[in-house]
Amino acid sequence: METINIDNLSLSELKDLLKEVKLYRDLKEQLWGRSLKVFNSLKNGEKTLLVEYFPAVSKELAFNESKKVFKNIFNLDVEESEVIFRENNDILWWIRVYADDKVVDLSYLKIERNLSKE
Repeated sequence: METINIDNLSLSELKDLLKEVKLYRDLKEQLWGRSLKVFNSLKNGEKTLLVEYFPAVSKELAFNESKKVFKNIFNLDVEESEVIFRENNDILWWIRVYADDKVVDLSYLKIERNLSKE
């Protein structure tokens, strides 16, 4: 980890450093163990893109449907090579799309949970 001598920083550099410290503090409070990983990916401009899909759904169909979600919800144009695909028997058909810590759940499990609450 890099050591920073704050005595040598300008006012604008100090303000930027304070923003980073506050962001890290907020992530630490919300995400605990994952906070450092998320902080580093935000700082480096990296995105973690994941698609979970029910095994009966082909990977190709999962990508085609998730590509629409990435574009319409997260405003991202993605290539298949940028996305991590994971089969998941527990989602009861269809897909879940993750962009970092945000998720769009298009599975029937979500519908089942909503119906059971009523």
